[in-house]
Amino acid sequence: MVSTPTPRPPAGSSRRARLAAGRSIGVRRPAAIGIARIAAGLVGVARHQGTALPGMVAERVWPDAFAALAGQLGSTVLVVGTNGKTTTAAMIAEIVRGTAGPPIANRSGANMRQGIMTSLVRASDLRGRLRRDDRGPRDAVFEVDEMALEQILPELGPSVIVATNLFRDQLDRYGEADSIVDRWAAALATAADGSILIHCADDPRLAMLAAGSDLPTLTFGLAGPPTDRDSRPDAGGSIADPVACRTCGRQLVFAWRSIGHLGDFACPEGHIRRLSPDVTVESLPVALAGDAGAAVGSGTSLRLGGRLGSTLARPALPGLTNAYNVAAALTAGTAIGHEIAEGARAIDGYAGPFGRLEWMEIDGRQLVLVLIKNTVSLAETVHLGPSLAPDVVLLGLNDAPADGRDVSWIWDAPIAELVADRAVVLTGTRAADLRLRLRYDSDVSAAPPRSIEETSSLAEGLDAAVARAPIGGTVVAAATYTAMMGLRTIAERRGHAPRAPR
Repeated sequence: MVSTPTPRPPAGSSRRARLAAGRSIGVRRPAAIGIARIAAGLVGVARHQGTALPGMVAERVWPDAFAALAGQLGSTVLVVGTNGKTTTAAMIAEIVRGTAGPPIANRSGANMRQGIMTSLVRASDLRGRLRRDDRGPRDAVFEVDEMALEQILPELGPSVIVATNLFRDQLDRYGEADSIVDRWAAALATAADGSILIHCADDPRLAMLAAGSDLPTLTFGLAGPPTDRDSRPDAGGSIADPVACRTCGRQLVFAWRSIGHLGDFACPEGHIRRLSPDVTVESLPVALAGDAGAAVGSGTSLRLGGRLGSTLARPALPGLTNAYNVAAALTAGTAIGHEIAEGARAIDGYAGPFGRLEWMEIDGRQLVLVLIKNTVSLAETVHLGPSLAPDVVLLGLNDAPADGRDVSWIWDAPIAELVADRAVVLTGTRAADLRLRLRYDSDVSAAPPRSIEETSSLAEGLDAAVARAPIGGTVVAAATYTAMMGLRTIAERRGHAPRAPR
């Protein structure tokens, strides 16, 4: 087990000076915290989440607020990546909670600077001091947007940085994935001595990033080729982005793939290759795990192994994507002082954060909310389709800034299997794009949808999908972020509370 890192200052700053700044109480500090809380209350009355405005207000009044509050934290974990940030960060928070109390976290998923600042403001008193308990400084777990890591990492001075994966995502905002690697490399160069980088061993982009960093590393990945899907080297088709060696420029070769470009990779010139993960994960059928070990809703348990220990994990999180998320969280747990078995117990039965395979009962039907944000998440939703057994598929596509303006990714993932011989309802600002996508779907092995209905609003889409499902049936609502949150809010306002998966 990796020893617990001592909280430390960001590169180029003095922790003692930052703590002194946090203790020095001036007029601005209580004013900033007070005004930020008023702002949070006002947006709450307006039925908005208020995850960014309070932080923006606090820094406007008290410019040194971020550094002063961050300087009072204990161990801090940052989680960054294309997919799985929210789920992984939430599980790490559960692991921390077991021994150190609830950490400060941006549980709402507000992962830009202002969202993290809001979380710090809410955890502080009016004098600008983070609330402590008898165990000492508060620990923190924050998920961080890919583009915000450079801005946030130096001031937070994290003990652990977890990189889940790096897929192509929101080309209009992020550009190609290789440009994100460059930005992350610059960010990691500012990490304090002793910070630990945890990354997916199956992701060649992250392996090359880690190889160019001076940080100590821990890795997680699959124990071997996944058995529940085609894992041939060419599996994944158009959703597997080509990845080139950053040394020689030649395309990497794969012995097998799991999700997209994740898998057992190697440079043909020998510059980089997949190394055995420190923590491995594999799914076990119920027959092997035992009835008591079946994860709710997934029919599997996860076996963790590797040099850091072995255990069974039984969260209520189905799918290969979540197997990676669990491995990432348990690896991070070891880096902050928790045995891997201890971490697994902390997430036993964990059903995931909002909108990630979240279930609701509406008028005798089951609604399953699934976040889709890029080609990979859509393809994984399609892969989960048979286990979810939907009677109706509700597809929601928005192009708000939080979703990404460019929705061309819907053309790069197979979708026919999810909608085959089912009633399909389309909603969102780009519903017409979805209709065109379904019209030109080239997968002739699947039956066409039984019906397709395009609606003009999220509320109409939800009503139409529920109405077309039989009593006791299931509606799978796969939607981009703002569409998913909109559907969730509509359902909650109608009195339908989310619950754990079946």
